[in-house]
Amino acid sequence: MQVSNRAWLYRCVGCGFQQADLTPEIQSATARAVVDEGRRAKALGRLRGQNFERILDRLASLMEPAGKRLLDVGCAHGWFLDAAAARGFDAVGLEPDPVIGGEAAAGGRKVLSGFFPDDVPADASFDVISFNDVLEHLPDVAGAVASCRRLLRPGGVLLVNVPSSSGIFYRSAEALDRIGIGGPFARMWQTRFASPHLSYFSPDQLRRLVEQGGFVEIHRSSLPSVQVGGLWARLAYDRTASSFANVLIWLAVALFSPLIRRLPADITLQMFRSTEVPGRA
Repeated sequence: MQVSNRAWLYRCVGCGFQQADLTPEIQSATARAVVDEGRRAKALGRLRGQNFERILDRLASLMEPAGKRLLDVGCAHGWFLDAAAARGFDAVGLEPDPVIGGEAAAGGRKVLSGFFPDDVPADASFDVISFNDVLEHLPDVAGAVASCRRLLRPGGVLLVNVPSSSGIFYRSAEALDRIGIGGPFARMWQTRFASPHLSYFSPDQLRRLVEQGGFVEIHRSSLPSVQVGGLWARLAYDRTASSFANVLIWLAVALFSPLIRRLPADITLQMFRSTEVPGRA
């Protein structure tokens, strides 16, 4: 790995894969105070809900949901669990933040507390494992993929949506960072958040990594990453962000949103089917 101009960021010379050595601090009160969770839920709720329906439409084209068991890793408030259960999935979540996970469970959802894969019951098995804006937060992506293959039933589906290093927002933030305007790039990596991004993938990088773990890609598409409605709340939920910078970003997105929709997408949805595991019935 080649060190970038950021001391915490490494880039593979061969494939361009990017990985950070930032430290998650989910239990840290200081790190948790950076984000206004109420504003974050308000900012993301509508867009995430619409994207989850798009994801489930595509998943339903691959399998009949009724009775299928689904694990949503990093389920947060449980929005994807609700949408999946409404389609007929037997949906269970796993959430490392005990506060948010507790709130999700209090709403009647099935939620396990802890980290993937350590806190998934050893005898559990699933038809679908989903990572909705979560895989990029894990310190060992290859290990997580290997655990998914073990936990998925034969022919099971690994569902991943992640921010893309090929997207227009990420590329713009990289360009600004090179000329000394580092705020947008730091925000892309969520450097001050309790759970920062630890990896950034292009769609092809993610495909290669997951297929090396015993899967084959069966779907790829993009998802909307921003809406003007709710954008201000999304910018403002970071309590440390500059109000002036937030105004500039809001204006840029509002003015250029028709063009942004035509440019490389910032969220990629990819689905992978588990290949046969030797000796497994």
